[in-house]
Amino acid sequence: MRGLTLAEEKCYTLFHMPLAEKSLSWILKGGLLLTPFLVFVVTRSMYFPFITGKNFWFRILVEGLAALWIWGMLAYPRLRPRFSPVVWAVVAFTAVMGIATMFALSPYHSFWSSYERMEGYLGLLHLGAYFLILVSVFRTERDWKVFFSTSIGASVLVSLYAVMQLLGKFDIHQGGTRVDATFGNATYLAAYLLFHMFFLIWFYLRTENVWWRVGFALAFLLEGFILFHTATRGAMLGFLGGILVFGALLALLGRGGLRKIAFVGVGVAVLIPILFFALKDMSFIRENEVLVRFASISPSETTTQSRFTIWRMALRGAAERPILGWGQESFIYVFSKYYEPSLWRQEPWFDRAHNVFLDWLTAGGVLGLAAYLSMFAAALGMLWRALRRNRVDVITACFFGALLAAHFFQIMFVFDNLTSYLLFFAVLAAIHAMTRGAAGKRVGQGGFLASPAPGMARGFAGVALAIGLVAAIYIVNVKPMRAAAAILASLQVNQTAAPAGKVDRLIETFRIGISQNTFGTRELREQLSQVSAAMGSDTAIADQDRQKFFDFAIRELEAQRATEPTDVRAMAFLATLYATAGRPKDAVALANEALAISDKRIPFYFIAAEAYTNAGDVERALAALKTAYDLAPDYPEAVKNYAIILILAEKDAAAEALFEKHYRTKTPGTQAFAEAYARRNRFDKAVAIVEAIASASPTSAEAAANLGSMYFRAGRPNDAIRAFEEAIRLEPRFKQQGEDIIRQIRAASGR
Repeated sequence: MRGLTLAEEKCYTLFHMPLAEKSLSWILKGGLLLTPFLVFVVTRSMYFPFITGKNFWFRILVEGLAALWIWGMLAYPRLRPRFSPVVWAVVAFTAVMGIATMFALSPYHSFWSSYERMEGYLGLLHLGAYFLILVSVFRTERDWKVFFSTSIGASVLVSLYAVMQLLGKFDIHQGGTRVDATFGNATYLAAYLLFHMFFLIWFYLRTENVWWRVGFALAFLLEGFILFHTATRGAMLGFLGGILVFGALLALLGRGGLRKIAFVGVGVAVLIPILFFALKDMSFIRENEVLVRFASISPSETTTQSRFTIWRMALRGAAERPILGWGQESFIYVFSKYYEPSLWRQEPWFDRAHNVFLDWLTAGGVLGLAAYLSMFAAALGMLWRALRRNRVDVITACFFGALLAAHFFQIMFVFDNLTSYLLFFAVLAAIHAMTRGAAGKRVGQGGFLASPAPGMARGFAGVALAIGLVAAIYIVNVKPMRAAAAILASLQVNQTAAPAGKVDRLIETFRIGISQNTFGTRELREQLSQVSAAMGSDTAIADQDRQKFFDFAIRELEAQRATEPTDVRAMAFLATLYATAGRPKDAVALANEALAISDKRIPFYFIAAEAYTNAGDVERALAALKTAYDLAPDYPEAVKNYAIILILAEKDAAAEALFEKHYRTKTPGTQAFAEAYARRNRFDKAVAIVEAIASASPTSAEAAANLGSMYFRAGRPNDAIRAFEEAIRLEPRFKQQGEDIIRQIRAASGR
């Protein structure tokens, strides 16, 4: 059976395609054209509002389209995808990661992921379905121009939103000056804009209409301006690298005017970084917060050093499980096992290597990384063969090759998210369509599936797909959405509820979320631990209510630990909860169990030391905190905690030597040191420290009040009264409270 040529298929589609088939095709195309607008979804009612809503609505959309598409393939053979190297590469990648998920350290977590990421194997399955539907219904360059122009329209609106952030009309969600639009993360926005700036270059070069060119040029300048204000160095380097590749390819393959464009592109890509680093010490650069980020790029920079450290950890983890890796969403295990104390300057938990290739190496091993890279290789191979056979023009071939290169460069320093994955798989599907044309066989072409399935089979399939769709939407989306909403609801109750009845409301809210029995249960239980920590110091909560909440939280976190016994993060939350709830022996046992897995993880020593101290075992607390200090003597928190325990252990000379070494004084301005001395009734030393704090902050009413309190505890009422009078002078609003305290001091001292 001969495959239809592209022209024949187009004519058949226009004049002979049955109305039902044509309608289904347009429904599928229309649904796919909604995906560029998912960037505007922000669900304030759910945990991680910039992540969860986009992902849940993408999944619901893909599930609905997939059900229609599967039924359509049975009824209409033309809706079946054609084979190509890119299709096989995507299928192979999905299959390999499926096997890796089965053998993951935590298959459940590898499959479902978390609210913060919303990826896992479930996310990959949806992306795979999205890709297959794209290659089945978007078959021509015209189709893809419609798709990419729709996406460009959405990106322009996103950029205008970011402009409003720069003008102060809308908040920058992550704070600071790095715009993030509707993404909540400047890095995600930068990756999104990188794709669209290349789309704009392609449209500009492929369009002859002057006014359209002006529009594309203006949109390019707008998005370049916003890309700059994301201050995302990886994306900027990726863009320049892509432009360099684009220029080099055009210079090699182009003719005439294309070579002039090539030399301009190469010149821009080379000269911009040279000029920038030549001028990086100029005042106009040093005074610009965005330019300073780029000027600070160096191998010795803190962020760069931490990246190198994390990459080494990833390679060690990959060496331990080289074939199929640890499974998706499992980098946290690698991070814990091979943790380096120098990372104290960074966030406490890394679940990504901040390098996509290392992420896939640790997630899927050598096979997973090879399968991921095969998608790039297959796409580039198809572009090269199509160019040699005149199926694509030079501009299109060079454009897609450069875009893949730009994305390749940027993901060496950052990680993907839903919006960049959607664009990446769309680009792969476009390459498939533009280079394959009508060549190649469809699934089933020439075999027993070449004809439509029998009517009865289609009927049964339709019923099964409808039932499966309802079940999938409920299990995959509705239940986790309820759990995500419950997290926010519980946090709101914790912040706003009155003390009376607060605990019962909190427990009920958490129970509602946990009862959904979703991947959100893990995050709900983590929030339980954090709410418990705040409740431990809340004097407005009755003791019996506080204990009731602790008992509930402990049961839930113990249940979580039972499901993932090697999860060090779960151990840390539970150990902290044990310490807060007054169960020091359990806290110590669990902290030591965590340290057996991650023996350089400094916070675990802090947890153990706190538990030892609460149990009255100061010597063991001292040993734990000395170990933490020795691991990272430049870590301020390790220094502070070690000094406090030295004071409590009555090793004053060692404590003062530590003060001299790190603070250059025997009376460092830290209230916690004064409190430690006061616990031992060494008020001479406690007062000296608080006096130093007050002297360093002569306009601080709080410092004066703290000094007055310490004077009173030290048996110096006259000095205490003078200190509180000074606090009243510095802060008139403190007058009523301060005068009450002074009366109490006078009454207590018989004055």
